[in-house]
Amino acid sequence: MTSLPAMVIAIEKRGDQYQVIVQISTKYRGSFNTLAFGEIKPYTGALKDGRLDLVYYRDPGLNEGDPFPLWTLQ
Repeated sequence: MTSLPAMVIAIEKRGDQYQVIVQISTKYRGSFNTLAFGEIKPYTGALKDGRLDLVYYRDPGLNEGDPFPLWTLQ
């Protein structure tokens, strides 16, 4: 696995969900399915143009500006 530099750029609680937006700092051309997350894995997500839109059902314990634990399986 290769570490990808990424940072939380926004987090918002909506009802019982937490929506987290993460910016990947390097050009990443892989798919969402080739990403590995830290201990708290998102319920669902999407990747477009180096931006991850993630949904969690419990508080991921992140704040805007935090580094985001992310790896690629490639």
